Amino acid sequence: MDVPAPLYINLDPSIRAITIHDERAGAVMADAFARASGRVGVCGAIRGPGATNLVSGLAEAYNSSTPVLALVNDVATATLDRNAIQGIDHVRLFEQVTKWGRRVDTPERTADYVAHAMRVATTGRPGPVLLAFPDSALTHGPVNPVRITEPATYPRVRMAADPALIDRAAQQIESASHPMVIAGGGLHLSQGYEALQALAERLQIPVATTPLGKGAIAETHPLAAGVVGAYTAGPGARGWIANQAVREADLVILVGTKTDSIATNDWTIPSVGQRIIHIDIDPVELGRTYPALEIAADAKLALDQLGQSVAARTKPSTWTRDLQSKISAWHVNFEALEMNSGGIDPRLIYRSLNAILGEDDIVTTDASYSSAWGMDLLRYKKAGRKFLAPRGFAGLGWGVPAAIGAKLAKPEAAVFCVTGDGGFGYVAMEMETAARYEVPICVIVLNNSILGFQKHYEIHCFGKTVETSFTSVNYAELARTLNCDGIRVTTPAEFEAALLKSQELRRPLLIDVVTPADARPPVSTFASAPADARH
Repeated sequence: MDVPAPLYINLDPSIRAITIHDERAGAVMADAFARASGRVGVCGAIRGPGATNLVSGLAEAYNSSTPVLALVNDVATATLDRNAIQGIDHVRLFEQVTKWGRRVDTPERTADYVAHAMRVATTGRPGPVLLAFPDSALTHGPVNPVRITEPATYPRVRMAADPALIDRAAQQIESASHPMVIAGGGLHLSQGYEALQALAERLQIPVATTPLGKGAIAETHPLAAGVVGAYTAGPGARGWIANQAVREADLVILVGTKTDSIATNDWTIPSVGQRIIHIDIDPVELGRTYPALEIAADAKLALDQLGQSVAARTKPSTWTRDLQSKISAWHVNFEALEMNSGGIDPRLIYRSLNAILGEDDIVTTDASYSSAWGMDLLRYKKAGRKFLAPRGFAGLGWGVPAAIGAKLAKPEAAVFCVTGDGGFGYVAMEMETAARYEVPICVIVLNNSILGFQKHYEIHCFGKTVETSFTSVNYAELARTLNCDGIRVTTPAEFEAALLKSQELRRPLLIDVVTPADARPPVSTFASAPADARH
């Protein structure tokens, strides 16, 4: 059998199935659903070519520590190694992008394996898992379904830190004159928002975040410092202030971050010689790139423990107050920035979104300039995971299916996607998916008719570029052919008018924004970090 029908033909009516145009988009939807809801996302595909299409989407979930259950059908046991159509060793195929995977040959063990898959996906450092079901097991399995009581939420189990290590960390914090925190995506996984804010307020110290950690603290909070890393490292960025603050800090507390190249600007932030405390649920990540006081623990519990162990500070240091003044001045300047004449400056899009976003509304982006501008310019008024970007594996074509998955998880929230025309080209047909299932998302396409990052990088490094331009496409017209609303805008006034229509969506809306080809965010590619800061 070379169709995946046995996977879902007897699906429980309480489970909603969504058919997409490309399997990768299904994996992305499941990933974003999990990020937005705190529950495991589920996706499925036909064996062979359908399964290989899942790989890229699951790679993002794996590198972002998102719990996703991937299901594929497989060749019958009797036809293994006999060149059955679409036959492949699925467990080996997915080894690099899942925490765990199994082929389930025995129908009677199906419930056991599903329960265990959920357990693996939601414990320790969360991540995607795979179950491959041979057609023979699916079509000749138990007649009566088994009720699985395993919870599909995360974090499922929390581990506290070693009290002796907490005491050492408290001593280091109390001896520091200007410490600060960098919170990563692990803070979201732990849902440690209150614990993080309480510790920051107790110590009166600033909190920056990694790109995946954006939203770990309300970005209007006086101690919120912004997003650090390579995508906010250029002069003029709000994150440039945060990056500089990290370099000045005499103690950096890393919470729930794997210290990847983007979050650390190629391991220069923090820099050589700085004292570091590193808290993470995964001991493998501790000390991988930075010597530190290593604390393996759930982020929320460890922060609670620290809060009970450190002496309170009655007011912020002069250093922290200076940092707050710089950040406040940046926001004043950004709000006053003249962007209403001429073409559409992409920064206007994010400033306009800030004006209309509710506390629980969600923005998804692509692994492109759209995420760089978003992480630096969007300002969330409430802590939570509401900025969803593919900063784990950084594949284009993520934003649109992620918006669909997020809206399915949070139907009461407004969901916006900001993507470039390069990324949108990968997944344009998923607009039809959104229309078919009546998922009212607003997709904003930054249409500059080029692969912006690639073209600018090639010119910057080599003085020339090769095949990085597209012909002009009217994506608003395309959206309308896919049963969505579509508006093309070329001026700031037209964009503002179009954005107002997103407030009363009844079906998906695409806003095709014609942007200048030379617009680019302050990524470090175009503003080199000090060479002597590298680890």
